[in-house]
Amino acid sequence: MIDLIGRDREMNTLRDFGTASVPGATLGLVWGRRRTGKSMMLERLVAETDGVHFQALRGSGSEALRELGAVLAKPSGAAAPLRLGSWDEAVSAILALGAQQPRVVVLDDFPYLLEHTPELEAVLQRQFAAANPTLANSKTRLILCGSSIGIMSRLLRGTDTLRTQAGLALRISPFDYRVSRELHGVTDLATAVLLFSMIGGVAAYARDMVNFDVPTGPEAFDRWIAQRVLAPSAPLVGEIDLLLGEDPALAKMRKITMYHATLSAVARGNRTWTSICNYVGGSGGTLTPVMNTLIASELVARLEDPVRSNRPTYNIADSLLRVHYAVIRRYQQRLARPTSDTAALWQELVSTVRTEVVGPCFEAMARHWATHWASAATLGGIPAHVGPTVISGRDGDELELDLVVAADDGGAEPDRRTIMSLGVAKVGQILSLTTLRRLERARAHFGARAAQAKLLLIGRVFDADLVQQASRRSDVEVVDLERLYYGS
Repeated sequence: MIDLIGRDREMNTLRDFGTASVPGATLGLVWGRRRTGKSMMLERLVAETDGVHFQALRGSGSEALRELGAVLAKPSGAAAPLRLGSWDEAVSAILALGAQQPRVVVLDDFPYLLEHTPELEAVLQRQFAAANPTLANSKTRLILCGSSIGIMSRLLRGTDTLRTQAGLALRISPFDYRVSRELHGVTDLATAVLLFSMIGGVAAYARDMVNFDVPTGPEAFDRWIAQRVLAPSAPLVGEIDLLLGEDPALAKMRKITMYHATLSAVARGNRTWTSICNYVGGSGGTLTPVMNTLIASELVARLEDPVRSNRPTYNIADSLLRVHYAVIRRYQQRLARPTSDTAALWQELVSTVRTEVVGPCFEAMARHWATHWASAATLGGIPAHVGPTVISGRDGDELELDLVVAADDGGAEPDRRTIMSLGVAKVGQILSLTTLRRLERARAHFGARAAQAKLLLIGRVFDADLVQQASRRSDVEVVDLERLYYGS
């Protein structure tokens, strides 16, 4: 049995829900993007509790009822598959399984059931309503699981949804860079950064989808990229197309090409709404529902500027998405050739990957560190708002700050917030006194509200003069990879 690294909290939450002795049937929702280990944990829970796991597939409603009837037959004590004429009958049969003791029942890939039977949500609302007398006589623990984050999140919004009946709402997210390093078994931190930049924190991308082959040091990284990421036979090559095609929320969009174009725009460095629209060639009105769906599906992250009003930027929310649109999609014809030399292509693309993949990922890692791991002493206070910003200089040039930490100031507007920290995060260059001077100019630009701001330099290599000066100053923090992964 595969060890569930980093999932102790989630697994214990599922066990508590599945084995609770509370009277009456209960309903739970589990969701998160594909390949994060949801089904693995639920299958483990079912095995531990003698429960039932039903894997929904795309098809018709009658087919699903027939397959569910076959799955429910054995635990129901029936000699033949149950003949379920409707979903009301199906849910009643599920509730009957818990007549004597708590019984876990999992409906996996639940959004596929809603595709052909949208009224199933209303059936569950009715069956799990407090007025249903059957509910009190059952101890079934029904778990609805899905990878369509937009659809699963919708089930929890508002007052007329399953939210009012759900006793569990568990989101399974990809691992952050610290847990991912443990999952990957990498001790060389420079390699850990590169690996996280390529496949992020999705568990399957570091296990079965690469045949449990991950590079633990720099000497194996180039070989791994050529064989496990870029090779035509590598599962990761087609993963993003599969991810978009399998999500019912995304599949409803008639022009799937708009999703690809928008993701490509963001992955290629277009962070503002105007630049994304210009890249795609569409109006804001056309792109708004596309972007909203991508954000709801957690494929794109909308980053609010901590210190400027109405200046959001957009960032790809997944490492493999960046790789797909920066490399795989752009060179798919070349990669598909039987004689394709993926090792040679990788060497050609190192500069592109450093700029469009590793750089943005490292910036996101730095913001995650500031939000979740950095101490108040390091940041100059407890972070309330964390994100990037852009400063326009007097001569018309722009200075991008990868990391700004601002206080809440009692709900003040962004342009009035106290700035606690300003920082840069660069993994592909030497950070020096020149970098520090740029941060000092940025601090001066903000005036009094940044007068006490700490200056954070986050990276892999630092100039000796910078390190020496930082050691003498209380307002400068040098954050190397060791501190990024293990310190605060």
